[in-house]
Amino acid sequence: MEQTYLPGKIRDRIQDLMKSRKVTQAELATRIGCSESSLSRFISGKTDKLGDENIIRIARVFNVSTDFLLGEVDTPDRLNYDIAELGLSVQAARNLYTHKVNPRVVNALLENPEFANTTNLISGYLDDELAKGFAAQNQLYATVAGMLKSQPEAVDDVKKLQTPTYQADLTAIQRSFMSAVQAVKKEVGNDLSANRELTSQAVKKIYAELTKGQKKPNRKITAEQIGEAVAQSVSHLPGIDTEAVKQMFLAMTGTVQNHETNGEAMLGTRSISLTCPRLLLAVLPTGMIAASVT
Repeated sequence: MEQTYLPGKIRDRIQDLMKSRKVTQAELATRIGCSESSLSRFISGKTDKLGDENIIRIARVFNVSTDFLLGEVDTPDRLNYDIAELGLSVQAARNLYTHKVNPRVVNALLENPEFANTTNLISGYLDDELAKGFAAQNQLYATVAGMLKSQPEAVDDVKKLQTPTYQADLTAIQRSFMSAVQAVKKEVGNDLSANRELTSQAVKKIYAELTKGQKKPNRKITAEQIGEAVAQSVSHLPGIDTEAVKQMFLAMTGTVQNHETNGEAMLGTRSISLTCPRLLLAVLPTGMIAASVT
């Protein structure tokens, strides 16, 4: 049975979703790429400025529609559909669930308003909607050119007026599609910024745990300790082999040497002398550590 929420506006919906999904305001702000203070001011009603892009990102974080988030409907979108309801062929569905096409890319494009326009342009191209007009126009110019055979220069001028039948279609499709792709890339860029912030938070936590109780000037961390901490930080993720993660980290960093004015990092069987987590951040597998806190 579908879950139905009480009628509410966007602020109510965000708060309800944060509570039901156990997501803090700070975590949500990080995941959508905005400051916690900006999100807090919006939720508290102190400002109406949030931006369409952030609304789309919030809907994506909670896997709900923007219509639901805005309070226009009270039931989140269904998660299961028959392929016939979606208008997909069996082969198209197979390409999706076998990942022959990239589902992440397909989702991002389908969520983008400009891509909807791209599909309409492609539909018109396939049906020759615009091409029929250009074909008729070109035929008219050809007829006029035939009537001007005695005037070669005039014939050349008329021929220059002809347009390749599908040129306008293809130009419009290309512009629309690239606009959609650029918009998707912009959103992905913001997601990467959030990923870096989450990684930084995780690294600081690991560093604090490894150096707990040690005096600042002489902090020592072994490569084994770091590898174990990295493995444990992602141990809750499905399908993770913590020993394999640890060995991968040691293999990645076994020959790395970093020197700084205030400290020296020497990885392998030696210890690492650090005064800040910055060197640790430089050698950790970024995406994996970020995943441990999302």
